[in-house]
Amino acid sequence: MTENLLFAGLALLFLLVAGAAVGLSTFWSRRFSAHSRALSSRLKDIALRRREDPQSQLLKSGGGLEAAWLQWILGHAPGVHALGLLLIRSGSTHSTAEVMALSAGLGLLVWLPPTLLLNAPWVISILGGLLAFSLPWVYLVHREKKRRLHFEEQLPEALDFMTRALRAGHGLSVAIGMVGDELPDPIGPEFKTVFEHLKLGMTFDDAMAQMADRINSSDLNFLVIALMIQRKTGGNLTELLTTLSLTVRERIKLKGKIRILASEGKLSGIMIGSLPFALGSILSVLNPIYMSTLWTTKSGQTLLLVNVVMIILGALWMWKIVQIKV
Repeated sequence: MTENLLFAGLALLFLLVAGAAVGLSTFWSRRFSAHSRALSSRLKDIALRRREDPQSQLLKSGGGLEAAWLQWILGHAPGVHALGLLLIRSGSTHSTAEVMALSAGLGLLVWLPPTLLLNAPWVISILGGLLAFSLPWVYLVHREKKRRLHFEEQLPEALDFMTRALRAGHGLSVAIGMVGDELPDPIGPEFKTVFEHLKLGMTFDDAMAQMADRINSSDLNFLVIALMIQRKTGGNLTELLTTLSLTVRERIKLKGKIRILASEGKLSGIMIGSLPFALGSILSVLNPIYMSTLWTTKSGQTLLLVNVVMIILGALWMWKIVQIKV
């Protein structure tokens, strides 16, 4: 027991020192470094000249604002690239370092104090720490999904807007810029970014492909592929956009119907997944001595861990069943 406490104390001290060093380095480079001041000046100039949206890709990924050694660590750490892409798709202004530091801090806050102060079972402490560590990621995934669905709802309106602009005699790039100026977030800033990339000399295919990668929407992929093919083969662009707008609207209606039909399966999964925890809480209140065997004995802790893993797998399996692609 003493060795475990010593190990946990040393681990906590090391993590606190490392977190403080990373935080101070990040704060210093963000506020006082020459590179940060020059970058802030450039961003202000761009915002004044081009009405740059504050949620630019640079601020989303946090690139260029951390120290060089911290950038090297983040560049070689597993999952950092996926986290950066998730931050961009969710529209977050936080950097990867901030999210990783928040996840680590939440995990340690839930894991170490119960273990050191309350002598909690290691199974519960580890599971609680892992759950707290994943909370920022779960929030970003939820925010990314919400933003993507909002983008898909706005896409038919943007296609109709582009169709009217083309019929009025404007070019495709000008129509994209008009969509970026007139429509709200999230579709407006994304199309504005594409228009800015085209003005800076990026090819049309690359600019559209980057937007598709930032949104990760099947409806937007249809638009990007259709525009790429049309630019190479020719054809009536206004008719193409009109047909695509009708197709996207029908897909949205079909998705709504499927979501309603699958709501019963989702509710069943939630009730079945929460039933063991509800019954365990009730039995713990009614007969705490009987339930304490699960976390006071080694066999009980193993059984509890196996049950939790099986519940999670069952919930994931039921969630996969109700996910119907349109």
